[in-house]
Amino acid sequence: MATTPATVRNFKQVTEIFREISLSQESVKQFQIGELSDLDMENAEHEFVRFPLVYMVPQPSVMDRFGKMTLGFSFIVCDIVKDNDEYLTIDTQNNCLMIMQDIFSKFIMTDWATVPLKIETPITTVPFMERFNNNLSGWAAEINVEVQNPVDLCNAAFN
Repeated sequence: MATTPATVRNFKQVTEIFREISLSQESVKQFQIGELSDLDMENAEHEFVRFPLVYMVPQPSVMDRFGKMTLGFSFIVCDIVKDNDEYLTIDTQNNCLMIMQDIFSKFIMTDWATVPLKIETPITTVPFMERFNNNLSGWAAEINVEVQNPVDLCNAAFN
């Protein structure tokens, strides 16, 4: 992770770290951030052509007066199930869960110096099957990401 900044201070840096880690997992073909409704392939504005897909939906976040910021996300790993077959659905869900485990392990098992974010645990994951018009299956998790000391008046945009 050569491009990771020493101190993460904003939403964009957090999402770039997630993008980099997600795309470094060998199976992941695409990473996107957006609204849950944009995950539907039949949506004219967004056509996802590469799966498995890691998708993040921004959720409510918290700023603490002592310099801690916690960003909330829905974190989704999904793939398209071909032929609507029960065994293919199970295989797809298994693969998506393993991808999610790999990505979360990178955050949970790595120190602040390597990955300057912390995911709050435990993480509850929920499977979904054949959702949307594009027959997606996979796993979703609501995660909270703690950013290390983002509050700093020395670098604030004030005169």
